[in-house]
Amino acid sequence: MNERDLVVELLKTIPTRRCCDACLSRRTGIRPPRQVNQLCRRLVELGKLVREKGKCPLGNHTRVLNALTARRSTRTKSAVSPGSAGLGIEEAWRYVDRFCRALWNTHLDTGSPASLAEAITALRDEQIVPAHEANMMHTIRSLRNMVVHEDVDFGDHETAIARAAWEIIRAWGERDERALWRATMTMCAGHA
Repeated sequence: MNERDLVVELLKTIPTRRCCDACLSRRTGIRPPRQVNQLCRRLVELGKLVREKGKCPLGNHTRVLNALTARRSTRTKSAVSPGSAGLGIEEAWRYVDRFCRALWNTHLDTGSPASLAEAITALRDEQIVPAHEANMMHTIRSLRNMVVHEDVDFGDHETAIARAAWEIIRAWGERDERALWRATMTMCAGHA
């Protein structure tokens, strides 16, 4: 268990699910207390905690407290495409991955890329994908990786960012790489 997990697990055991940095440091053994502060600020960025002033239930003092946020399901959000046939972030990532591999196979005669990040960057560097659209592909990739690998909850702000990135990619794909875009779409079950 890493230190972030240790902080979250300890907060789950406290009835109010909130605690100050000093008490978290004491209870988890993470030293110095500043390390707990940095971990908690990162957990705030990941949407797992909020920080608010209040009375610490463990130390009986008033300080900035770290409180667990309510968990939202990443699977129930229509993360990318508006409408009834919305793609989730995982499906959008897979779609971008297939599209980039199709672009790679059509325009580059070198071996397969090791990762989606490598493919997007190489396609941009070879001027096959414009820089702005490549950045939007990286946005979809990064959002998906945060959800899958760092267990970040996909909220309204992430949904708005993913939708905007998706629409930029879709518009370019339909305009400049229509055949590959549509061929990739037919590979996407339920979105033909």
